[in-house]
Amino acid sequence: MLGKLRYAIDEIAANYDRQTWWQNRAANRVVGPIQSRFHKNDGIRVLDREWDTLLVLDACRADLFEEIADTDTYDSYERVYSAGSATHEWTKANFRSPAKTDCVYVTGNPVVSRQVETAFHCFLEPWRESFDSEIGTVPPEGVTEAALEAREQFPEKRLIVHYLQPHYPFIGAPNLRYAAFNGTEEVTTEDVKQGATDIWEAVGLGYEDADEVWEAYGNNLQRVLDTIEPLLNHDGRTVVTSDHGNNLGERMPLLPMRLYGHPTGIHHPALREVPWAVIDGESVGDGDRQMTVDVEEQLRSLGYAD
Repeated sequence: MLGKLRYAIDEIAANYDRQTWWQNRAANRVVGPIQSRFHKNDGIRVLDREWDTLLVLDACRADLFEEIADTDTYDSYERVYSAGSATHEWTKANFRSPAKTDCVYVTGNPVVSRQVETAFHCFLEPWRESFDSEIGTVPPEGVTEAALEAREQFPEKRLIVHYLQPHYPFIGAPNLRYAAFNGTEEVTTEDVKQGATDIWEAVGLGYEDADEVWEAYGNNLQRVLDTIEPLLNHDGRTVVTSDHGNNLGERMPLLPMRLYGHPTGIHHPALREVPWAVIDGESVGDGDRQMTVDVEEQLRSLGYAD
């Protein structure tokens, strides 16, 4: 009890003058618990849906996807309600179970590595080799390469590929790069701006223009959409989706405030509505298939500090 009190005091002392910190704490501690009473089991469970390849674009709002991607090129498209408003919440809701999940999971996101307890048929972590300290993220190309190798090695397994983009940092906008490294020296990003823990807080504090950030967010999405092309030409059903979205100043229900980023446990359309874009290839069996770093340091560099 004493330890929790000391932690709370230290947190308040460090953040008492940060409006966005108070907003997120109010969302987590007030809005979240109230919403959980009404939305406890809301959100789809991806393993219950029909697909052969699931491409997860991290932190992709449905409206951003609809603006950047041509949804008419998919066989079907809809918005679905995610089981989480942050990656670790989504991961727990979908995969954290003692039951064996007979899928191959390829992740470019270290959060998944820390959260997943389910025994997948094979769990691959290309982020460990592909993390680029100069840009502070995992470029999508290495994840696609690992996914193509996994598909060739396990042609009969369902394949999940989890990209970091369009989640910040925005690869093409180094002028919008914020990060909190919490003292680690092994992972560094050049030319990081100070004063905010991430780009969303920077918008909330008035340091950055929301329209410019939205454009960079969209460019990050386009980068990963270009990169997933080799995975779309495949037998079976391929689905492009996301784990959660981001708030960019939308008002929260129950509280007279705006919310930025993606705090856990919050039910808001900007956070929970994600794309579900389907490409139906030939059914499996109808034709031939076409053929080290520390986790905690990487998580801190991505803004996932505890």
